[in-house]
Parts: sequence; C-alpha cells; structure tokens
Amino acid sequence: MKKHCFSVIAMLSVFLSVSLCGCSLTDVGSNGLLRPPKAMGDEAEIQQLIASAAKGEYTLKYPKSGSNRSAIIMNDLDKDSTDEAVAFYSVGEDVTKIHMLVMYEKSGEWKLSKDFVTETTDIDCVDFSDITASGTKEILVGYSTYTQNSNLLSCYSYSNGKTTELPSGQQYSSFYCGDFNSDGKNEVMTLSLFGTENDSAATMLEYDDKSERLVSKAAAAMDPNVIKYDNVILSELGEGVTGLVVDGEFANGELNTQVIYYNSELSLLRNPLYKENKPNQTQRNRFILSADLDNDRTAEIPVVSKLKRAGEDSAETVADLVSLCVLSPADEKIAEKNSMVVDLSLSYGIKMSSKWSAETVTAVYGVSDNTTSFYRLNGSKKGGKLFEIKMFEVSVWDAGKAAEDYTLISKDSKYAYTFINSGDGDRLSLSDDEIKTAFIALNNTTI
Repeated sequence: MKKHCFSVIAMLSVFLSVSLCGCSLTDVGSNGLLRPPKAMGDEAEIQQLIASAAKGEYTLKYPKSGSNRSAIIMNDLDKDSTDEAVAFYSVGEDVTKIHMLVMYEKSGEWKLSKDFVTETTDIDCVDFSDITASGTKEILVGYSTYTQNSNLLSCYSYSNGKTTELPSGQQYSSFYCGDFNSDGKNEVMTLSLFGTENDSAATMLEYDDKSERLVSKAAAAMDPNVIKYDNVILSELGEGVTGLVVDGEFANGELNTQVIYYNSELSLLRNPLYKENKPNQTQRNRFILSADLDNDRTAEIPVVSKLKRAGEDSAETVADLVSLCVLSPADEKIAEKNSMVVDLSLSYGIKMSSKWSAETVTAVYGVSDNTTSFYRLNGSKKGGKLFEIKMFEVSVWDAGKAAEDYTLISKDSKYAYTFINSGDGDRLSLSDDEIKTAFIALNNTTI
C-alpha cells in the first residue's frame, strides 16, 4: 500500500517552515569512497591545503543531514565579507577518526587555522550560528556515534585565524538554533529519541561565558513512543516566544505534534501537548505535517478527525476533517484557525465554509467512482446533497467522455477535478464560485 505524505503547506494559495535540510552533488570513486572533486581557484588552494595536512591519501567526508552537506563548506564566520572554509576528511584506511580543518584566507593565501580530530566514522550535521553573542558565527558539528539516533554535538568558535572548541558533551538525535529565550543571542535546542543510552527529551543549551562551554539551561520530557522526527519547524508562538513545532512518527506510522518552547517567567522548557500516559490531541493516522501556511512565521498544527456520520453511512466512507491549529503559550492550548475536508487518496481538499459547522454538514467518499459528496446533516440523518466533487483521468475529460453535468475546477497532467452543484440556494448551499475557491489541490510525495 502506498502511503502519501501531505504537508499542509500545499494549501498556501487558499489559506493565506524554516528549511532545515539541503543536499549537494558529490563525486563517488570506483571503490565507493567519496573523493575530492576537481577544483579551480580558491577551491583548488583549499584542497592543496587539505592534502598537505593529511600527508597522504585521504577521503573527503560529507554530512549526512542538514542544509550543509558538502565536504568543504564555505561560510563567513567572522562577518568580514570573506568566507572561511571548513572541511572534513579521513586519512588512508583509518575509518575511526575524522579530521575537521578550519581554514581562512589572508593576503590572498589560504592558511590552516586548526585541525581537530574526533573519534567517529561519520558526520551527522553541520550548522553555523552566533551563540556567544560576539557578532560572529560558531561552527556546530554533530558527529555520529555507534548508537542509533545518538550523535555527539561539538561547537567551535573562530576569530582572527584562531579556532577553539567550546565543549558541550551533549548527545542528540537532531538539533536546531534560534533565540528561544528572547535574550538577543542564539541557543541550541537538541531533541533526543528514546534509546538505550538516553531518554526522549528536549534540551536547551546556551553559552556560558565563565566556563566557555555550552551548558544545559533547561530540559523537557518528550513522547518516548516517537521513533522518528519527520518535520521540525522553528515557529513564533506569540507573545515574543519562539519554539519548535515537532511532528514525530510512531512505529505504527501514526503521527503526533509536540511544541517545545522556553517559559522565561518560570525558567522552564515546556512541552504542553505531551503529558505522560495521556493522549495527545494531535495524534493522527494520516501523514499530514505542520507548516506555516500564511507566512506569519507561526506554524499551523493539523488535528485530524472524522466528520459526523449519518446513520446510513459506514465509518470508513465518512470524510476526514483537518483542523489547522496554533498553540498559545498563554494557556498552552491549541486553537483552530481554519479547517478543511480532505480526500488524501485523490489529493484534494475543500475548505470548510463559514456557513457550515460539523453539526450541519457531512461528506462521504465514493471510493468506486472517485467522488466526495457533501450533504446537509439533520441530527444523525443525512439530508439533501449540496454538491459533489469528482476526479477524472485527464485523457477521459479532454476526450469529452465525462458526464456533461460536471464543471471543471482544475486539472493537471494526470487528473481533472470537477463538480456538480446540487444546492438549492438555502443557507448551507455554496455558489459555483464558492466551490471553486474552496477547492485545494494537495501536493503529495509517495514514501
């Protein structure tokens, strides 16, 4: 069975995320090891410097996740309008150690700042952020360990050709940077999945001037049943609070959402949607992800339920209702902003009209004929049909073989989405234009 992953960001055009990952091309040698690409100019000089430091055969190492996936990463660390370079490699047949070189350009010549050696086999992630409030960016590197979902976070500070390590000793499954306590400098938020060596938790790290290291400011328990983080968004939550909206997956494929933020008044890290041994209201058996739909820097959280079922309909045919909600730090509750009826199998949704409520309208899937039909609801009984959405193969529609009663809403290279309006003009009916405006084509990725 194919499972479809829908990010509600696909609905942006109707409802008016921070990108956390990217990729880069690499050259693969005949023995499967990643080899240095051919280079010119500065890159050639940098590779000569790497070769000189390695003193023999070496293999470039590439971060496995995050937005910086090159073995040689260029970034202006000290904000002097000139990039520094960070490179990772292993020497010869030694697969137990990885070198990290920090290099800088001075007077037109590339120089080595520092060669750090870490006992590890892979690099998980690399990021850059000003966590010392010095106006420069620190290098944050996650090194893989031999324990699944457990990486070791290291931090390095560069200035005037010198690089020093700022220890953290923190293990994590994923990490993110941002000003989480509104103090004008960035902190590091680590998320850890439950494992043999750690509990499921979020930890906020900040730089301590006295010890010159990253220290734990606060921590909060997370759902131990989540085995994978599918989607993490840096989100404004209101009242000057910035947090992480985290969509996590269970072993059975269900999802829930947790929201991590720092309460400055209480000096506590909070995760209000998770309570031990109590259900999370965002738990859902549909793979729908949180997203910032209206570009207000606040992520909407999907809460999935079924519309009210009329007595004559089977539960399986009743349509899904997706409520798009936001969390308020003031009361630590989520409130609905918008909602829609979705047919995930046919990749579309219908925005709930302001004329409707969950008590007055229901919708039913027609699995055999690719339809979703909307009806008035009278108590537990289904009333008259309001309208019907039907999907045709575009070749059938273009050939004029579809029923003439249907009106086209939109079509792509594969499918044509159409409707029949059966409303009689009462308070629950929609006009043709209202139906077209309410229609949402969902982008999906098969996984």
